[in-house]
Amino acid sequence: MKYLSRGAFLLYLSMNSISSAFSQEVVPLTFGKVAAKDFTLSATNLIDSNTNAVVIADVGGINFIGNKDNNWVSYVFKQNMRIKILKRQALDLATVQVLLRGNGKYADRIDSLQASTYNLENGQVVETKLNLQDVYRDTLNRGTVAVKFSLPAVKEGSIIEYTYKTITHRFRHLPYWNFQHYYYPCLYNKYEVAIPNMLGYLTLLHGRDSFAVNKLEKTKERYVMSTVDVKAEVTKHTWVMKNIPPFKTEPFLKHPYNYMDAIEFYLLQTYNGDEVSGNTNWTAINKELLEDEDFGQPISLDGSTSLVNTVERVTTPHAGYMQSAREIYAYIRDNFTCVPSDYTYITDALYNINKKKKGTATDLNMLLVAMLRQKSINASPVLLSTTEYGTNPADYPVLEKMNYVICMMKMGGETIYLDASRPMLGFGKLPLDCYNGHGRVISDHDSASVFFNPNDIKEQEAATVFIVNDDKEKGKMSGTVEIVPGYLGSYNVRTAVKRNGEKNFFKDMLDGYGPDVKIENKGIDSLGKLEEPVKIHYDLSFKMDQDIAYFTPIVSSPFRENPLKSASRSYPVEMNYPLDEFYVFSMEIPEGYIVDELPKSVKVFYNSNEGFFEYLIQKEESNLQLRVHIKLNKADFSADDYNSLRDFFAYVVKKQGEPFVFKKKK
Repeated sequence: MKYLSRGAFLLYLSMNSISSAFSQEVVPLTFGKVAAKDFTLSATNLIDSNTNAVVIADVGGINFIGNKDNNWVSYVFKQNMRIKILKRQALDLATVQVLLRGNGKYADRIDSLQASTYNLENGQVVETKLNLQDVYRDTLNRGTVAVKFSLPAVKEGSIIEYTYKTITHRFRHLPYWNFQHYYYPCLYNKYEVAIPNMLGYLTLLHGRDSFAVNKLEKTKERYVMSTVDVKAEVTKHTWVMKNIPPFKTEPFLKHPYNYMDAIEFYLLQTYNGDEVSGNTNWTAINKELLEDEDFGQPISLDGSTSLVNTVERVTTPHAGYMQSAREIYAYIRDNFTCVPSDYTYITDALYNINKKKKGTATDLNMLLVAMLRQKSINASPVLLSTTEYGTNPADYPVLEKMNYVICMMKMGGETIYLDASRPMLGFGKLPLDCYNGHGRVISDHDSASVFFNPNDIKEQEAATVFIVNDDKEKGKMSGTVEIVPGYLGSYNVRTAVKRNGEKNFFKDMLDGYGPDVKIENKGIDSLGKLEEPVKIHYDLSFKMDQDIAYFTPIVSSPFRENPLKSASRSYPVEMNYPLDEFYVFSMEIPEGYIVDELPKSVKVFYNSNEGFFEYLIQKEESNLQLRVHIKLNKADFSADDYNSLRDFFAYVVKKQGEPFVFKKKK
């Protein structure tokens, strides 16, 4: 199964497109005209008793027009949408918002907004039109306004329809278009884009469903600008999908947009009749960013001299470079507040950010780069996309798809990546959401692509359990449990304890024990030692008084149930990192009992060499030993591997649930 989002892209330079001629693709309905027969949808396996709404048609398009305010072009985006509401759970689809961006004369504007609700009453179609006085604007932030409206008279069985167009003067990237919708099937979806030959775009295709229509046409258009009249060749690209299933989120899928059927455009270059300009490669972008007053200039040695006093104050005199780096990192991590933002440029002077002790992740990590440089340490910023932002292509610079900046430090032949914006994160560690593929080092000497692959994370968790006969009370068993998560697991423990407190952490963790088990002496070691894993420990005790006792030896495991529950899956399985878990259990045979039955030792392999599950039991005269090791050598699995992976976890869960059986001596 092929996923175009996995690094596949189409370099769409309209000035070089190959000419092809096709017949006109006709939309199978007329917007604004709804007949009684339209309320009866044709039978399709996309619609069942769980379907709350159906997108009958979603048609969009872009064409460029001359901009009379300057000698260039603007684009017009138009969307026509028709939806049938089947159940009340989908009534929220009747509330629509259109985002407009920009300020002043360069602000987007909306035009030709129309919307209607159609209901079938006594065999007649009754149309209720949207009153334009009910359309309102909500300013979300500087430069972004939401135009909002709710269609009237909407109920179960209604057909709603709206159409509008927006005019935009900024053309760096064109609107993202979804062929696939969350939760609702779509019967017909069309997107048509006509681009003049003075613009070149990178087109990114996502998803797994195929196009019913995918065609190119060459035409010519006239663009009337402020002082010139330009006739240009235009490449028109039409994409159509039909009968698209709804996108349903599945567990272990990091970002749905990587797999939804969709298309997006990013400007690569412009052509004004004389020369081609634009940033079509990382070398050009690297130079541009280094010279940018909100990126490269503030972190240069000359641009960050205001930080010298702080650097000297927070570092130990005559200390080695590594110690100084750790001290600078700890100063920012432990004393600054991170403001959530996807902005990848510095928002204020570094001197002010340092003084206020507050900034975005970019601000804090760029401050880290600047301070390290003032200590003569080789440091550079790295641009990347976090998992919630989707992936970015390595071959072409698409800055709009990159939302995060970290620090790269080189010292003594070692490369260390740092993120000082996360309060509980140790030196030389990155949070999980940074492991999302391609990143780019921005530097005048180290510029390069780097890759943060979840498969490269080394994360090992170990748990040990020792249970003995209590020497003070007959029939009572006492024991200790010690769990040492890997580093990222420890980071999650630290953040959970900071957020909810240690008491609530243990309450959530120990809920699985029944009322007959007493838990005491709970604790977590090394919470404040951020470079080390934590150690969770507690004592437990319980009584053995049954004639036949069933004891499940796995008292600590994340796999009490199969994490892969669906019978089938359409998308890859994306775990956080390769699984590697040890469990060691030692138990004295309960006094007054004999071992009646034990599970059998097994070792099973997953896909030959991609992992294994080992369950080994050893019985001694008065003691039982169990060693369990679960290991998967990678984090990502294709959809074709889903059934075998699900079966692997099902076996693990079943085996770990098998009890030791003890019988009371007669």
